[in-house]
Amino acid sequence: MKIEILNIANSISAEAATQAGASLKTLPGVQDVSFFDAPASLHARLDGDTPTRAELVAALARAGVQVKEEKPAHGGGCCGGCGS
Repeated sequence: MKIEILNIANSISAEAATQAGASLKTLPGVQDVSFFDAPASLHARLDGDTPTRAELVAALARAGVQVKEEKPAHGGGCCGGCGS
């Protein structure tokens, strides 16, 4: 099981988040979706490597929800302070 965190670019209502989550759940491999409001994000629990992050982002875009661009992982040693 894998969890993909999709940070929402703009604030959305709980109703919009529920609809967006429902659209993600129609994709094969999406087991569950949770919404968090501070900061706004959807957490998709995936079965294996499908769907891809790009497919999740595209499904949310079709539902009218924009996702923040994923920050690339930094190189070097990890102190654990940033949570990545």
